[in-house]
Order: sequence, then structure tokens, then C-alpha cells
Amino acid sequence: MIALAARTARARAGTLAGPFIALALGTALLSAVVLNIIASATYGPGQPHWFTRPAVVVAGADSVRVTTVSDGDRETEAMRTQAARAVPPAAAARLAARMQVLGVPLVTDYASPAHAAGAPGATVHPWAAAGLHRYSFAAGGPPAAAGQVVLTAPTRLRPGQRITVQTAAGPRQLTVSGVIRTSAAPALYTAGPLAAQLASHRIAAIALLPRPGTSPAGLARQAEAATRGLDVRVLTGRDRAAAEPDPDADLAVVAIAVLGTAAGLAAFMALFVVSGTFAQSVTARRRELGLLRAAGATPAQLRRLILGEALLIGTLATLPGGLLGALAAGALSRWIARSGVGPPGLATHQALWPVAAAAGACVLIGLLGALAPARRAGRIGPAEALREAAASRRAMPVTRWIIGLLALGGVPALLAAFAAVHSADGAALLLPMAIVAILALVMLAPLLVRPLAALLAPLAGGGSAAGLLARHSAVAGVRRTAAVIAPVVLTAGFAGALLAGNSTLYRTQQVTAASRVSAPVTVTAGPAGLSGAAVAGIRSAPGVAGAVPVAATTVYVRSSDSPEEWSAQYAGPGIGQVLRLPVVAGRLADLTGTNTVAVPAGTWRLGQVAQLWLADSAPVRLRVVAVYASDVDLGETALLPWGLQAGHAAAPLASSVYVRMRPGARLAGVRAAAAAGGGQVEPTRQYLAALSTQQQRLNDAALATILGLALLYSWIAIGNSAAMGTAARRRELGALRLIGATRRQVLAMLGWETWLGTAIGLLLAAAATAVTLAGVRICLAGISAGPVLVIPWRPIGLAAGGALAIAELAGLAPAIWALRRRPAGLGGLAG
Repeated sequence: MIALAARTARARAGTLAGPFIALALGTALLSAVVLNIIASATYGPGQPHWFTRPAVVVAGADSVRVTTVSDGDRETEAMRTQAARAVPPAAAARLAARMQVLGVPLVTDYASPAHAAGAPGATVHPWAAAGLHRYSFAAGGPPAAAGQVVLTAPTRLRPGQRITVQTAAGPRQLTVSGVIRTSAAPALYTAGPLAAQLASHRIAAIALLPRPGTSPAGLARQAEAATRGLDVRVLTGRDRAAAEPDPDADLAVVAIAVLGTAAGLAAFMALFVVSGTFAQSVTARRRELGLLRAAGATPAQLRRLILGEALLIGTLATLPGGLLGALAAGALSRWIARSGVGPPGLATHQALWPVAAAAGACVLIGLLGALAPARRAGRIGPAEALREAAASRRAMPVTRWIIGLLALGGVPALLAAFAAVHSADGAALLLPMAIVAILALVMLAPLLVRPLAALLAPLAGGGSAAGLLARHSAVAGVRRTAAVIAPVVLTAGFAGALLAGNSTLYRTQQVTAASRVSAPVTVTAGPAGLSGAAVAGIRSAPGVAGAVPVAATTVYVRSSDSPEEWSAQYAGPGIGQVLRLPVVAGRLADLTGTNTVAVPAGTWRLGQVAQLWLADSAPVRLRVVAVYASDVDLGETALLPWGLQAGHAAAPLASSVYVRMRPGARLAGVRAAAAAGGGQVEPTRQYLAALSTQQQRLNDAALATILGLALLYSWIAIGNSAAMGTAARRRELGALRLIGATRRQVLAMLGWETWLGTAIGLLLAAAATAVTLAGVRICLAGISAGPVLVIPWRPIGLAAGGALAIAELAGLAPAIWALRRRPAGLGGLAG
């Protein structure tokens, strides 16, 4: 049967071109996405850039581990944290003693936030740390006194100039002693004692320099022996890079999540598109298959014929699809890096197995997509050889009924799930809801063609003959119309549901969060943050009634058997005076000291001890002093006391300060104090709007990555379906020409029929969007003042307009080509 499938595929190449194109493009899409998922999963700092010369680097712990024991089996789940702990002083003392005996030089590296206008870099290190990587002087020399600093090129600052450096201890007036060129990250360098003082003697890492006759492995063993029992990492080779800050590590995780969603959506759409194109192929070949039945072919043989063609076409499509996907992977990675969805250095590497895996998945999708058309082919009887292909009697086979009703039944189930979530986590249900709603509408579309065509009839060609013919043709050829409707619903449905659902959820979250801030003025920090001295200066400025510093951070909590990341903020005393939080138990005024915490409801109760890990992986036990309602902007968000930050960061810096002013007071003093500390004063509304705009841009970029690939594929599928539908109607077009219809009338009829099918598809897509938004509204009920409905009309209109334009062009192009022939020849009545 495979041999027969190969012969029929060659003979019916035009009919099977649609499934071939769909599978080739599906392979390309999945190959590009899988290659980028692998690039994101393997993304790392690579070779060290700061610690290039040391043989061994000793750094603090940087991971959270949750261990569970079940039936005697011990399992540990680990998660790398945003920052690392400091190297314990005991480890530094032991290493110094051991290395002195061995004669191995070491460098103790301190790092703390610092910034100077016109100088690259946001950290200050001891001058000795410059020797951990290659450098050369562009001007001047090393710092010879405590009041000197070395900068990193490129900079216009020159040796001898006095500059203001914003440090963790406040602004410092330092003199530039030199400027160096280096491939390491830009930084500022001061004399060792000053760098240690600015870092509160918090050791970032200890580097052991190579010594003749001592291998890195042997030196590492010595370091491990010296630090045994202490929570440190001993790193050699490429692993030394793990001791360097990697601000883009979280973006790799974001990219994996976004690309994984895009891959799932692409596979779902590919299955639909391939199934639809195979169904159109079987419909167009109904008479041919009827002749095979008349010649003695059994239903099982026809099913195997269609599946054999699917296997053959899928296999042939993988080569061009894989090559196209490998070429497109680089463009996709550049887009991800440029848009901020992934790390800036993300780059794919060509590998055979990811492309082969994507190709295998698409062959499987082709076989799954051909199952229903193959079953339909097996039901064709010998009498079908005498019936026109378009005159199919059953528009709703049993399989379609079952899938459609099951999907329809899934809608209320997902609405109930939305009601149970009641938090921003409802965003995870948007895609499942869209899939279920779209699946139900596409499967049941043949039932809706007649009533929706009647509804849209006045708009389809008015009272013209072409419009009348289009309406009757769309209703008579329900399967053909449904084939055009399906990719339109996929395109506009996913665009509308995901864009409107995400935008509504996100905007509601932002508006709710902004409404909580009662302070009219906010001081925002520069690259180095606002030091304690700067906060004190703002607090003591004339007219200030209260100044509360905050700093964004992360905490990790145990969720079942694994660690889970939460957002958090360090909050200064008086946070309850500048934030309107819905406290349901306890008081925010008690959020003091270093062992308290405020948490959302449903996690811990007032007075309980919460076990958390801070951003530097340090475990802490904090007493719950306040519980607030788990609203849309407060779920999985903890408030930490300001004093706790000092022991787990190089310095307790504020990212912003909320300021309350006395009635009638002016801001001149606040502006002066903020400028002295490297910050600036903004109205809180303006600050929050800018923050929201920045976050919205990243959110839009992630959605564009998820939807862009799927929309491009579905647009091509729309054109594919429209072209196949028109190409299969040459006899019908010839008959119309023979009874007197002009070319213009035939093309007008086809144009209005395509418009009608597309319009029906857009109506169904709007219904899927409405159902998804209903789920969002249910999710937000009770946890916000009310959902802020946002419908991004421009991108949704682009998706819908593109679908209509492509369907019209693809549907008319084959007709224009075919209508060049004589009517008798076109109708198959003459040669």
C-alpha cells in the first residue's frame, strides 16, 4: 500500500501540495523553536571574564535545596538563586592559613554597588581584583591612596579629575588615578581597605592564583579540605564563571517558558491545519476513491492509502522544513535577545538531533492529522464515483460531534478553574481556555455556517447575483466553508483571546498596584541605588512628613516538594503610611527588626514562623506579623523588614523611597537631598506609569514571540486552505461560465464567498475571545476593584485583516489562472 501511496502521491501532487506545505512549515516552526529552547536551557556565563587568571575561585552558596523522603527514597530539588551568599569569614581565615603554608597567593575580592557619572560600571572592587583578569593602562596608574579610584574605559574622565562616586556609604569625592582597558565587566577600583569598608567587609569571592608545580585540581582539593563543613563552592575551569554575577540568568528561564508555550501552540495549530488540509484532499478526491472502491479496494485499504500518503508526505516535508527551521532559528534568537524576552547573548548552535526531533514530531502530527480523513475515506462507497466531490452528505461525522461536545464541556470546567484561582496566576489558564473554546467552535462550525451566513447575508454582496450565489455556495458546501473558517478562527481566536486576556489581567494588576501607593512623591535611585545616608538626607529634608525606603528582592518558599520563587520587598519603617495594603490580621507597624515578615492570606497564619530562603540562598525563619488579602497584585508576594537586608547584601540600598509631604511644603529640599544621593524626584503617578510601560513592553514582547510564529503559520494555512478549495472547483467554475456567467461575476462570487467564510470565522474568534475574557473577569472577581478591560485593537485587527487579505488573494489566484481556459475545457466537457 505504501507503493500505491507513492504512485498516487505523484499523480495527485497538486492535491497533496497543501498537506506537504503545511507539514514542511510545521517542521520549520518547531525546529526553530526547539533549537532556541535548547540554546536557552544551556545558556550560561560560559568562559569566565572576571576570574580569568585564578586557578581556583571560592564563592558562597547560591542554591536552594528542598529534600523529601518518601518510602525510603530521598529526593532533592534544587533551584539556583539570584545572588550568592558571602564567603564566611571562617572560610577566609582557613584558606589564608592553608595557602600561606603552600605558598599560594590569593586575592580577597570585595564588591559593593558604586556609580559615577561618565564612568562605566556599577560596582567597586579592591585594586588587587584587577589582577584577576588581563588589563592594560590607557592612562595614569593604580590608586596610591585611599582617596583615589581607577576607572574602566571607555570614559572621558582623565587622571587627576575629582569625581563624585555614589557608594553604599553615600557619596564619596575621589580622584581618578588611572583608566584601564579590560575584557572583564566594567567596574571601579579603589585601594583595598576602602573597598572592604564600602562592602561592609562582605567577601564576594576568594581567588587562588596558580603556582608552578600545583595543578588546579590539586589546589581545589586543598581548598575543599580547608573549607570543609562551610557552605561554599570551590570552582575551577569554566565553572569559575559561576562566581561572576549573571544578571541575564533569569531571562533564560523566561525564554524557555515563552518558547515552550510557543511550541505547544504551534503543535496544536499544526495538527489542526494538517488535519484540515488532508480532509480537503480527501474531499477533492472523493470520486477517485469511489472508483477504487468500485474496482475492489476495501475500506481498510483506502485508510492505509491515506495514512501511507501522510507518512510519505510527512517524511518528504521534513528535509526542506528542517533546513528552513535551522535557518530561521538564528533570526528567532536575535529577536528574543533584542526584545528582552531572553538573554542578550542568546545564540543557537546547529545540531541535528533537535531538528530530527521536530521532524519526527511533525511526521507524527501528519499521521494524527490524517486519521480522521483516512476514516472518512474508508467510508466512501463505490457509488461516490458518480457524485460530485462537493456534494458531501455528512458535514458532521460522529468524531467531529464527540470532539466538539467534549471541548464545549471543557469551557465551564475551565471557568470554574478561573474562579478557584482568584489571583494573577489565572494567566496560566488563558491558553488552555483559548484552546478549548477554539476547538469547540471549529469542530461545531458546520452547524453554525447556515445561521451565521443568514446573519451576514445583507453584507455579502448586497442584492447582487454574485452575492446570492456566494451565500448559497457557502451553505451548500459546508465542509469547504468550514475548511476556510478553521484557520481563521485559529488565527484571530488566539490573537484575540491571548492579547485581550493578558492585557486585561496585566492592566488590572498594574492599576490595582498603583492605587495602593498613597505617597504623592517617589525618589527613584540611580544605578547604584540609594544609600542609607541618602535616605536619611531625604527623610530630614524640610517639609518631609515621612520617607520609607523599599527595595525589590526575591524569596523562595517550599511548595510541595520543590522550591518556588516569590517576589518580595524590603520595606522600611512606616510602610503602612505610604501603602494601602488590605491587612486582614496583624499590623504592618510590627514589620521591624530582622525576624519578621508580612505574607498573603492562605499561606501562613498570624504568629506562625515562616521558613524562607532569601535572594542570596540564606535560610531564615521569620515570624508572621501581618497577613494581607491575596489580591491580584499581592499573591505570592512577601514584605520583609528593612533591617534584614543588611546581612544578606553588600549594602542595604533602596531602589526607591516613598515620600509624604506636610501640607503646603515644597519639594526643593527633597530634590536637593535626592540629587546628592544620586536619585531624582518624580510624582508617584508618573513613576508608576513609567514602570508599568516598561513591564508592558516586556509582556508584549513575550506575547509577540508566542503569537507571532503561530500567526505566520496560520496565515499561510489560510492561504493554503483557500487555494485548495478554489482549485478543487474548476468543474463548478466551468459550469457557471457555460450557463453565461462572466469571468468578473465568477470572481466576484468567489470573493464574496471567501469574505463570508472569513467573516464567520472572525465572529467565532470573537466568541472565543469573549469566553476567555469571561474567565478573566471571574478570576478577578473579589480580588480587585474591577477588571480593567483592555482590547488591543491594532494587533487583533492586523491578525484579522491579514487573514481576510490572504484568504481573498489565495482563493482568487487559482480561479484567475483557471478562468483563462475556455469554459468547456474548464468544466471537463471538452479537451
